[in-house]
Amino acid sequence: MRRARPLCLVLPALLAAAPAPAQTFEEAVLGNAALALQLCLSNTAGPATAAAFRAAGFAERVERSAVNSDTTHHFSAPADTVSAELYYGEMPDECTVSSDHLGLAGAAAVLDAVVPRLFPSYVRKVEYGPLDPATGQPAQCVRYEDPANPIGDVIGVATGGDAGGCVENGTSQIYRSSRV
Repeated sequence: MRRARPLCLVLPALLAAAPAPAQTFEEAVLGNAALALQLCLSNTAGPATAAAFRAAGFAERVERSAVNSDTTHHFSAPADTVSAELYYGEMPDECTVSSDHLGLAGAAAVLDAVVPRLFPSYVRKVEYGPLDPATGQPAQCVRYEDPANPIGDVIGVATGGDAGGCVENGTSQIYRSSRV
């Protein structure tokens, strides 16, 4: 039988361990957006993806249709930094990532960090919008396209909320769709 170590020997080792580094709100937004995008892109949409979001610590609300198999999961990251909407059912599966705290430039950085790692053959393209009054630079909506797919698979970013399009307003939505 193994004997437990006395607390006086274990406690100093625990106290010497370095604490986790502090994280800013902006770092949390970027990290949660990258995680949500990876979950959306890495799994086949459906119950497995929903389970992956739950396992990653996202809060969940589910809407199920009373007339068909349509199911929509609404996920929220801690501190409401990022939300994700996962749909599967009668129409093509869809998973989008949105944030009221991440503008187009930040969302493009998330795409640049995640998409080439998961889809190395995809080609990066940029659509320019109107000038951002704060920076004097045009808004940039980045997307990645699969050049080998004739229908096209596009993973991109647009302005979040009801605004849509390519306008820098501090919000974003990361989506996946076909070019057709």
